[in-house]
Amino acid sequence: MRLNSVCAPLVALILQASISSSAISAEIKGVATNNGRILILVTGDIVPGDAETFTTIVKQSNSAGKLVVNIRLNSPGGNLLEGVKLADAVRFGKIATNVGKNATCASACFLIFAAGPTKYASYGAQIGVHGASDQSGSETVSSDAATISMAKVAKELGVPATIIGRMVVTPPSEMVWLTPQDLQSMGVTMVGKPAQTLSENPTSAGESERPARQTPQQTNPSGQPLALAPPVHSSGPPTWEAMTDSAFELSKKQNGGTPRTLRSCQPSIGVCTTGVMFNLKGDDMVLMSRQNIDGKTIEREICTYNNFGDMRSCFNWDTKATHRDMKDNKGVWSEVSQ
Repeated sequence: MRLNSVCAPLVALILQASISSSAISAEIKGVATNNGRILILVTGDIVPGDAETFTTIVKQSNSAGKLVVNIRLNSPGGNLLEGVKLADAVRFGKIATNVGKNATCASACFLIFAAGPTKYASYGAQIGVHGASDQSGSETVSSDAATISMAKVAKELGVPATIIGRMVVTPPSEMVWLTPQDLQSMGVTMVGKPAQTLSENPTSAGESERPARQTPQQTNPSGQPLALAPPVHSSGPPTWEAMTDSAFELSKKQNGGTPRTLRSCQPSIGVCTTGVMFNLKGDDMVLMSRQNIDGKTIEREICTYNNFGDMRSCFNWDTKATHRDMKDNKGVWSEVSQ
């Protein structure tokens, strides 16, 4: 199946993955290699028209009797639909993809990189994923639909479920940088020399490292302390972000490196829910956040499930209120009296 078959909903949404409408097109040019073949360089933001430019270079090279064998990427992302078109062209042409040392390939660029039948990445490269946004950079019901379409494209390209899961649950305002182990899981050949220590989210030049994270000490609905990370010294209350990070890492450890995540949307009320599931001291738990159609977080909860998984007790992170939910035979949760 060609990737174009999943483009239709993206055309209707006219969504972007990471750039503003003021971005200029990427610089795309062909360079002859020593063996007479062609290397295509893609640098900068991806915007409409870039796929046509790329295809034109391929056709001109082929007409001259030269084969395009590699595409080197250095792009923070851009227009999602155009990224899908470029990925389709790369896969159809069986062109290897490459992200060099100190280069970046994120968001829509990741789909292009994943499309290569052979993929190379330097240990010094930064390759990242996140969800889609609309043209204003907001996370909406429409952008959530585009994220699902992007996930389907990634699956079609053979991206492992663990990476797709992180793509889906990461908001467009954030980025998950993939580790060499993540990349190797999708068949990437790493080149160069690895650093002695690697950071999953490297800081930019001149930026100091983030201080140690506060250990969450919130109580769950049963009254037991909820501690998801080793104690560290810090002042101030724990944050939701720290709780989520800790839960995500705990879930990864408990599920063979693949965290258990959830995402569901209710178009009738304009609400989407994302969450990460884990086990703490024998209790199955979930951290969930809900966003409205404007991408604004309207509710954050910590829930504990019973042994059968059909009832849960929830603690509202913001209001401190508690409630109990029950799941019916259709899998729909409804609040019940305490």
